[in-house]
Amino acid sequence: MKQINQLVLIVVLIAIASSCGRENKGDSNTAAKKLNEKKFDTRSEEKEARFVSNAIEEKYAKIKLAELASTKSSNKKVQDAAQQIVNDESKSLTVLQDLASKKGITVPVEEGEEAKKKVNDLSKQDAPDFDKKWCDEIVDKHEKEIREFELMRDKSEDPELKEIITNDLKDLRAQLDKLNSLEEFIM
Repeated sequence: MKQINQLVLIVVLIAIASSCGRENKGDSNTAAKKLNEKKFDTRSEEKEARFVSNAIEEKYAKIKLAELASTKSSNKKVQDAAQQIVNDESKSLTVLQDLASKKGITVPVEEGEEAKKKVNDLSKQDAPDFDKKWCDEIVDKHEKEIREFELMRDKSEDPELKEIITNDLKDLRAQLDKLNSLEEFIM
């Protein structure tokens, strides 16, 4: 446990130090990628670590988008879908963080800069436009995440990671089906 705390402290300090004195601040995923590149011996391990790190960053992004929709949307169906995403993605995030901790993978502690910008842009939308744009964005994120998870499931040599991916894919596909129905309802 002490090593985990030290690792988290190191990641935070590196993220802070790397952003000092620069106009274009990096995010915690950038710091995690750099640390992971040096940490793993094989290309396969490095790719798996990068996948876990990116998946965690994406989970944070989807949670932020869903939190925005649950407060900004006036449509009860959108709010309900958003809350379900927060719940499901939070559970998935915890599983991935536990795996990362177990495997010594450095991970981000928040969504990336692009996701922050997207949340900010969406927060400025008016109610009718917001629901449609949010739904489009979250559906795109789910489709992309499913493709990435399927690719890693097929390429990974780590049985534990494969099991996590397989379980997460079931939830992602169920969420996507609900979101596609919601998207049709909104249009």
